[in-house]
Amino acid sequence: MLLALQTTLCVAAALVVEPPVQINRRSALAGLASAAATLPAVLLPASAADLEPISAYSLGVTKSEAGRDFYEVILPPVRGRATVRTPIGRGEAGDGMWGFEQLLLFSNVSATIRMTVIRLEDGTLWVNAPVAPTGECLALLKELGEVSHIVLPVTALEHKAFFGPFVRSFPKAKTWVAPGQYGPFGELKPNSLDGSGKDGYAISMPYRVDGVLGDASNPPPWAGELAMKLFYVDLPGNAGPVSEAAFFHKASKTLICTDAVVYVPPTPPPIFETLFGAARVAESDFWPKSVLQAVFLPLRSGPDGPDGRSSWPGYERIQGRLLRAPILRAFGDVRAPEQTKAWVDDVASGEWNFDRIISAHFGAPIGSTSPAEFRAAFGQLYGDGLKLEPEDWATLDGLNDLIETQKLGAPLRASYK
Repeated sequence: MLLALQTTLCVAAALVVEPPVQINRRSALAGLASAAATLPAVLLPASAADLEPISAYSLGVTKSEAGRDFYEVILPPVRGRATVRTPIGRGEAGDGMWGFEQLLLFSNVSATIRMTVIRLEDGTLWVNAPVAPTGECLALLKELGEVSHIVLPVTALEHKAFFGPFVRSFPKAKTWVAPGQYGPFGELKPNSLDGSGKDGYAISMPYRVDGVLGDASNPPPWAGELAMKLFYVDLPGNAGPVSEAAFFHKASKTLICTDAVVYVPPTPPPIFETLFGAARVAESDFWPKSVLQAVFLPLRSGPDGPDGRSSWPGYERIQGRLLRAPILRAFGDVRAPEQTKAWVDDVASGEWNFDRIISAHFGAPIGSTSPAEFRAAFGQLYGDGLKLEPEDWATLDGLNDLIETQKLGAPLRASYK
């Protein structure tokens, strides 16, 4: 989501190609590094000499001695990828539910990424949207017990890139994968034209798939504890299918999603210190710039405040609220507005009485929320969405223009502003 690796980086990579060169939608994914390099260079990691080892955070646990390097996949950082395990269940101790947070770093774009772990009623662990299986990550996870189920709930590259290496670390666990997978990490598509999967699936994945999310003929054994609603769309002419499964953990009344909505907290998570150093993270412009670049809004500064600090109007507009990220609003929702609304309405129908949300990016858990607030985050689809200044759409406008002129994706079906 935050890096928009499925569509945005594919498109941004094309910025280095002069028209009228014809751009292949799938092969453009190979230009990931070039895409990130088109952004302003403002967030650079500190050198190793500038960093002090961090063994624990006030709200989480780390185990740096178990190893933080991971070389297998294409998503940086390769070295020094810290993992923070945080209890995020109900109660003061957050028992039975944990977030495992890491950082992604693409040239000048940095963002948090989180997997969610839940202890099932049988005492085993359910893992959603795995992160990189570094030594530290695996050590922190194995302390909690046996992993029985591993879930890939989306088609987004920053989540599926780690799935294969992760599941190989737990050969006895069952794997459950969202339909619509494509590209270098394997393919998994419904055979039926309507996308329902009633005629089975074409699967060519580099790991065992025990079940496909949404396949009514093979429901997962954890369905009684975690209900699911699946978004799936395969638009003609798009870069690839898109899917996301939302889950409702009945025991804790929690909605678990991946990229659907986010909450931008007022301060950066301490994990950023592992790449940038405490001094840089403490600077007043660090977090606003990090957020703006992660959701592809321009680094537009406003007048200085009374304390002499710069203001960031775009950041101030999206911070502190349940949010559909502008990048997904501009690239995803407007290409499949009716399908997106149908899924949002289903999640927000009241069947799931959630009062908090856990997502894979930025802050979590997001407390004091409701199905109505989840729907409101997608307000643009209903004619009453969050309004940003025209200048804040400049980057996304330019990329959408490129999509349209180079025919890199499905056409726009609605307004995203």
